[in-house]
Amino acid sequence: MNPARPAPGTALMALADLGDPDARAVDFRSGDALFSLIVARRGDIVRAYENVCPHARSPLERPDGRVVIDEGRFLVCSAHGASFDIADGACVGGPGTGPLTPFAIVVRAGVAFAA
Repeated sequence: MNPARPAPGTALMALADLGDPDARAVDFRSGDALFSLIVARRGDIVRAYENVCPHARSPLERPDGRVVIDEGRFLVCSAHGASFDIADGACVGGPGTGPLTPFAIVVRAGVAFAA
């Protein structure tokens, strides 16, 4: 297990900091280890995925930190344009080879926490 992976109960992001639709990268460090998540929202749907494209093994966000959302419902990999459904992480277009890896969260009092 990655030592930088957030422990259950760790606050990931306040939903007030996330538009609708929107997605943000959240990084966790422990020494040299890095664990990065994408927290995404579309309406009442709030999901988190490991910030790794299954095709290119690169982060989804652009170099400026922005996560591209297409048509209000797809996360778009900045490396090559693969598209993933916010609701379930399924690859729906581009050169993707599989779904995004989900990260379990729970939303309480307007905050997403690691489950």
